[in-house]
Amino acid sequence: MARRGTTAKIDLAELEKLSGMQATDEEIASWFGVTTRTIERRRKSPAFAEVMQRGRAKGRLSIRRMQLKLLEAGNATMGVWLGKQYLGQSDQVQHAYDVSVTTCLGIPRLDPARNGGVAVDAQFREISGDTIEIGERGPDPALTT
Repeated sequence: MARRGTTAKIDLAELEKLSGMQATDEEIASWFGVTTRTIERRRKSPAFAEVMQRGRAKGRLSIRRMQLKLLEAGNATMGVWLGKQYLGQSDQVQHAYDVSVTTCLGIPRLDPARNGGVAVDAQFREISGDTIEIGERGPDPALTT
């Protein structure tokens, strides 16, 4: 650590390289042997801040370049990820159902009148948000006397 009150020597070319690697303030401070407070304070200087921003921008471009190389090499996972990031694609699956249909989720509904007033098929017990709880339905109150 540098002594308090002395001016720490921070090489701006090295700072740009570290910023290009997306190094954190803590890592940069450790590299130069100063405190993170020194890095934060120096960032208020337009020249220092500009060097850090330029380095980080170059680093992001390098990452994108490598991602596109992976995509061009046939990496399907990278293609999916880039599609999500830049094209607004997602993995969200939307389910729609109509309770008036005689089958729901591929489970046939049996007629309770033929089963002594007891529905033996799976019926919806509760629908809340994205969760559907399925269970057996008891006797149909409309059919029992």
